[in-house]
Amino acid sequence: MSDVLYVGATTDEALLRLLDATPKDVPQQHIVIDAPDLGSPLSKDGPETIEFHLASATTRAPSPFHGRKPTPRRPAWQRPWHDFLQLVGPPRIAHAHGAAYNGTGYFLVFVDAASKPQLSVFTDTASYAPDAIAWQRLAEASQPLNLQVTSAYFEENSIPADGGPFVGGSFEFRIR
Repeated sequence: MSDVLYVGATTDEALLRLLDATPKDVPQQHIVIDAPDLGSPLSKDGPETIEFHLASATTRAPSPFHGRKPTPRRPAWQRPWHDFLQLVGPPRIAHAHGAAYNGTGYFLVFVDAASKPQLSVFTDTASYAPDAIAWQRLAEASQPLNLQVTSAYFEENSIPADGGPFVGGSFEFRIR
């Protein structure tokens, strides 16, 4: 966990939930790499941004309410009273650090020819742009490389029953 790069709003708690579960192989959740073309060797001279999307264009991301009705907003006259009660009321759940992650997360693992992980990234976007140091590390690793993608939908760092995790795919490529 200490060598994982977190991109965007992703959290280590959400990643732990993803790693604790067995990924489901659902064809609609497979990943298609849009760029770069992994069929040709990539240049070691500069980092390439990896862009991807779900295999099924008809697959929609789960609703942020995921089957729940949204909490109604309090009328303006109730807000000061509610804020006061929150201050003096009973103890509530405390979050140890930072906000919980909500949304789809993608765990990318770059593995070398010896099956040794070289780079692990947990991101909240369907793309990843490695920095020059990460790209150099990948270029110097034994080739070919393999990109393994796992995804899940999160609500408050947890994965709901139909949120995954899902096998995204495994993609072989070379950097020369």
